[in-house]
Amino acid sequence: MMPDTELTELSPREKQILKYAAEGLIDTAIAHNLGISEATVGTYWGRVRAKLGAHSRTELVAIMMRTTHEAAIESLKRENAHLVEALHAEAKSAENSQFYALLEEAADALLLVNGTGMISFSNRSAHELFGYSEGELAGQSLSLLVPERYREEHIRHMKEYVDQPERHRMNDHQFTPGLRKDGTEFGIRAMLSASKRGDDLVVLCAIRTAEDD
Repeated sequence: MMPDTELTELSPREKQILKYAAEGLIDTAIAHNLGISEATVGTYWGRVRAKLGAHSRTELVAIMMRTTHEAAIESLKRENAHLVEALHAEAKSAENSQFYALLEEAADALLLVNGTGMISFSNRSAHELFGYSEGELAGQSLSLLVPERYREEHIRHMKEYVDQPERHRMNDHQFTPGLRKDGTEFGIRAMLSASKRGDDLVVLCAIRTAEDD
């Protein structure tokens, strides 16, 4: 049997000849449908055999039908693969939506911070605690929430944590100062928890005021 790729070498008229033959038409009917003579149909059959091989009419039709079927199956496989990818993306998006909804409603102030110390998410409690509006903290450095005199040390500690992530309890720091947008300072307790998302490190910071303990 000839390779499937050779079917692509047929001209549109030669493919029509095979298509009509597959539908059971004899050469007389094929000639009538195409508006050509039966002798011309015979010429096309000769061209088809020159390209696909000296097969019988039945074998040539079988090659065409098999190739068409396999092409349809491959197309369905590709479409199915795309659909699966889309469903996975949708499911992942739904998971993310539920995840962020849970963070948003948490009583503790929660921040998601990347490996460079930049805030990617802050929930409602964090906005209320630090005095910022929704969206204001996104893209800001976590050190913004620390008094300026402590920032250099805070950045150093953050880098050390990112290099060697470990889980801290809420009361690991007896008095860690936080800084509100209006400039007031207050004591906080912070818990850090790091996880990998692909090649990125994500740090979840859960924060309470020292008075909440």
